[in-house]
Amino acid sequence: MKTRLVIADDHPMVILGVMAALADDPNIEVCGTATSSTDLVVLLQQQKPDVLICDFQMPDGKYGDGMNLISHLKRHFPELRIIILTMMTNPPILNEILKAGVEGLLLKGCSADEMRAAVRSACGGHYYLSKTTLAQLNMRPGAEPNTTAHVSVKELEVLRLYVNGLSVSEIAKKLCRSIKTISSQKQSAQRKLGINNEKELYEYAQSQGLTGSH
Repeated sequence: MKTRLVIADDHPMVILGVMAALADDPNIEVCGTATSSTDLVVLLQQQKPDVLICDFQMPDGKYGDGMNLISHLKRHFPELRIIILTMMTNPPILNEILKAGVEGLLLKGCSADEMRAAVRSACGGHYYLSKTTLAQLNMRPGAEPNTTAHVSVKELEVLRLYVNGLSVSEIAKKLCRSIKTISSQKQSAQRKLGINNEKELYEYAQSQGLTGSH
């Protein structure tokens, strides 16, 4: 029996790339694609696929993105195997994605072989990390210490949303927290990281792969 797969990404070209990478595998059937969390949830309800390959940052949609979307999918589609495909390279966030119980974590740019292997692994009840993901999660000789380890994932999520265009009040609404809490978390993260102004904040976010809806 074929593995039924749904692909979700807010960039149609990424969806086409994933479909092309999996096209040679006769055991995988792409039964739908989505470009927002709203369309994704409807599609999952209709198609009931085995596996989902989903972008981490997909800003438009009723169910949000990032950790909020993963949490929603885990609660409402417990049998679904989730593979996250992302440009994110920040180790604390990558670790938090794994802790959420996803079955695979791939960085965009991974090989077609790795993508097929991730789908097979997810179907077998295992989880799969691409080589580039492993490289991000492990210190390499000569690598600098991780400067974000002392910043909480909640604080990093606030920074991610802020540098991608949301105001403090919009972030509060999206994450169901108070404006005061969001403002405090943003300030706390900047203080811990030694960031003194907006320019430094955006430079840091770009260096950590927090910018862009990938």
